[in-house]
Amino acid sequence: MVFNRGRGRSASLEQHANNVERILSSIGVDPAQARINTRDGYGWSFQHGSALIEIYIAQQDQREYLQVVAPIIHVPMNNLLALYRRLLELNMSLTNAAIGVYQDVVYIFNERPLAGLDANEANFIISQIAGYADDLDNQLVNEFGGRLYTQT
Repeated sequence: MVFNRGRGRSASLEQHANNVERILSSIGVDPAQARINTRDGYGWSFQHGSALIEIYIAQQDQREYLQVVAPIIHVPMNNLLALYRRLLELNMSLTNAAIGVYQDVVYIFNERPLAGLDANEANFIISQIAGYADDLDNQLVNEFGGRLYTQT
């Protein structure tokens, strides 16, 4: 799929967006169905196991980047100190990924500048975050309660 460059979207963003679409196709995700509207670039959202994976190719403040983010669980009401300690411990053991909390949701993510990014590395990042998210979401809910992000 070749994108038409929109307002504020560079040829570099377009090239990387095309790479992401090829990667999604190769893992069985229909890129057209996964596309989401973004203001500063391109985005996709798809289900991988029990986890929701979001991918963004964007430009903000003259900086172009790839972001792969997965909201994995809603923070439970109890046992927060133990949960936060576990999240910090997990942060130390993850490779090329980080865990964060925003509002009441725990996320796992990777953000990287587009400079020097090739399709193989993008594929690795997407696969890695998707794998971590699908493994950790159930593990954390079983250990601390709360609910999966994908459960309503």
